[in-house]
Amino acid sequence: PKLPSFRPDWAMASPYAPDESPETEAEAAVILRPPHEDGRFQSLGQHLRKGHLVAFPTETVYGLGANGLDPTAVLKIFTAKGRPLTDPCILHVAHAADALKLLDLDALPDGRVLFEELAEAFWPGPLSIVGPARPEVPAEVTAGTGFVAVRCPSHPIARQLVEAAGVPLAAPSANRFGHISPTHPEHVFEDLQHVPFLRILDGGPCEVGIESAVLKLDTTAEPRCVRLLRRGGVAEEKLEACLEDFFAKGKLQERVHFVVPRKQPVVKDEAEAQQAPGMLLKHYAPSVSTTLLCSSGPQGVKVEASPSRSVLIDFKSGWLKSHQMFLKVFMLGDQDGPESHAAEEACRHVFSTLRAAEAFALAEKAELICIADFDPSGLGGYAAALHDRLFRSASGRKVTMTTGENPAFFSAEEG
Repeated sequence: PKLPSFRPDWAMASPYAPDESPETEAEAAVILRPPHEDGRFQSLGQHLRKGHLVAFPTETVYGLGANGLDPTAVLKIFTAKGRPLTDPCILHVAHAADALKLLDLDALPDGRVLFEELAEAFWPGPLSIVGPARPEVPAEVTAGTGFVAVRCPSHPIARQLVEAAGVPLAAPSANRFGHISPTHPEHVFEDLQHVPFLRILDGGPCEVGIESAVLKLDTTAEPRCVRLLRRGGVAEEKLEACLEDFFAKGKLQERVHFVVPRKQPVVKDEAEAQQAPGMLLKHYAPSVSTTLLCSSGPQGVKVEASPSRSVLIDFKSGWLKSHQMFLKVFMLGDQDGPESHAAEEACRHVFSTLRAAEAFALAEKAELICIADFDPSGLGGYAAALHDRLFRSASGRKVTMTTGENPAFFSAEEG
């Protein structure tokens, strides 16, 4: 649904006023370095219950956490990030049993059984499960859709923080909205140091490196299905195999079909309320103009930027022969292993590589960041998830390049 009715006046006002003093508003954000003792978690748990924000590491990316049952605290996330209210938050819990207090699964045939089997197979881990929300889940979390995504992260710091808070934590990625996701505490500070009273828990680099897969339970559909709303940290072939296994072992009354997005990444309108984050065309994007670089395709109009003033992010050395034409080249993925392994390895480093390329491009006044495009077909779910992030970081824009005496870029318009 359209959301003008979900943008009341209070949603555009600062949630920090008027009950907090100017001194509290001005208090600087800080990175909390290890070691993290129990007392620190107890203090941060209280910090969250008071309505403040805490950024914390997960196995996927760093999250910007707030008390997920406090609408005012959740609104601080949107203000801090510049995030539209149409983009929902995922609720993070310490245990699967805690998720059942947030999801209303009674109306879904086999809903509870399916949830419990998925949670046992993939939690704690990088899978978010979407289902009907219970009334206590604020509309600010769900974008007013009535559905909520819940996840139990595997990172020990994340789980200890949720335990200490005693409430589910609403936590999108801890960055400016639409910017490159953070996989290091310094990334969070770069984007959100303006946020009053923000505490950033340093847990080192994130192991998975891209956001969770988001799976919606839709067993009221005919036939019964689960829908992959966002590709992510669990490969889709693993999810599909588990669903088949659940049915084969008699855990489900009927077979549940696995519905995946079409080959081209699904793109949603920012004005529409979403049931999962990460669905907009411009996402994970550097602040320098960025495009996918295709080896073939229709040749459109000439692009003003020149390769010699552009940065290349190459995947599996696909553009090795053209590296010397670029101002700077960043490599993504294991260059020697199989492509399926290279994609999983690239996921771990894709956001830090995008940030490094952005920093270089800004410092050197580069005109364009080019990301080597590739066909993820047949390379497994991690390749599809990686390609989704790269496609959105380029806002779906594509170019081709001539490699003669005067190399040039041309727009690659889809037929």
